[in-house]
Amino acid sequence: MTTIYLDHNIIDKFDKGETAYLEPVFANKEYLPIISVVSIDEIFRGGEQARSRRNIESLQKLGVRYIHSGPDESHMLIDELDYENMHQKWLGMQSDIGPLNNSFFLFISTLFSENETEAFQNMERAITDEISWVKNNFDKFPNLQEQMREILKNPEEYMQLCKQLIALKRQLPFTSREINNIPEHLVFWTCVDKLKNAADANLQLIADEIKNAIDNKKTIDDQFMIVSQWLNLFGYYPDKLTRIEKIKSNFSDARHGTYGIACDGILTLDKRFTKRITAAMSALRLETIVGTDANELIHRIALRTGTSSVGQRAGDCLR
Repeated sequence: MTTIYLDHNIIDKFDKGETAYLEPVFANKEYLPIISVVSIDEIFRGGEQARSRRNIESLQKLGVRYIHSGPDESHMLIDELDYENMHQKWLGMQSDIGPLNNSFFLFISTLFSENETEAFQNMERAITDEISWVKNNFDKFPNLQEQMREILKNPEEYMQLCKQLIALKRQLPFTSREINNIPEHLVFWTCVDKLKNAADANLQLIADEIKNAIDNKKTIDDQFMIVSQWLNLFGYYPDKLTRIEKIKSNFSDARHGTYGIACDGILTLDKRFTKRITAAMSALRLETIVGTDANELIHRIALRTGTSSVGQRAGDCLR
């Protein structure tokens, strides 16, 4: 069985008849379309009930299955893909994790702000909100406790480290235009090497910290998020990350990737996302294939050998 993760733009276009060819493709039970909790967030985030209902109808037509990554409260069976049930689950998730995500979105906006005074003010607000959330929710999220302990160990030091990142964008020893011309399979570690070889000792230290952060993460999902976030900061095929809505979309892209890498292929219509996710997967030597056309993607997967273990990982997580 070939597992194919669907970026949410595929579902939106299916609603409009622009990817209607997918219905007969996925009628073949050899190909299994996959969504995740990130898809559910995108269905409801815009607050348009009519669109949300169309999205859910499209998921049902395509026969999608749901993938998860641990014993959380967001599991859903395929039979539960109805508007009321999904909306209630989404509201619960927003209540739990929404404030933390909002602090992260504000944090990211400061790194790309052109107003330094405003950036420092927003950074202080973002980190204060994050620390407050961590203190109030520590016991509710056992899987995040290791990371939360690091924050609570010395909150003031954590605040200062985050503020130092504001100036980093201007100090990078390369530009977006330069690195956008580097092949996807080389770009991430090329950027890290440029930091390591920079004259500025702080940039050299950041290079070491990036490698250590990746090496110290226990799951490939967490490693993927680190690489994705640094590719953003490096400016690789960047979105306009001064706007909160763009940051939310970009964050969803990275989270889609953490689920998509468990599948044989990822299907998307977003060319920037394709570039970034391919670069992130290449940095970690992952084998999932990304494409913008299902038939071409399936063909590429079929040409590749040794994919059973990747497909099995997704199959083990399906509900």
